[in-house]
Amino acid sequence: MMVDVSPKPPIEEHYLGDGLYASFDGYQIRLRAPHGAHDEQVFLELGVYLQLRAFAARVWELKS
Repeated sequence: MMVDVSPKPPIEEHYLGDGLYASFDGYQIRLRAPHGAHDEQVFLELGVYLQLRAFAARVWELKS
């Protein structure tokens, strides 16, 4: 699969549900979960996101 990894325009934060927010800085997805006085954050570059998507497909037996 060919994937264009050139920089993209940033995307402002969006609420996903279950207390999780996502935004995009032009290179990676930022997941943010507010937790008391601080936030927990995870940054996903494309390769990690693709691995997460494949994992979710296995877990829930999703078709591509």
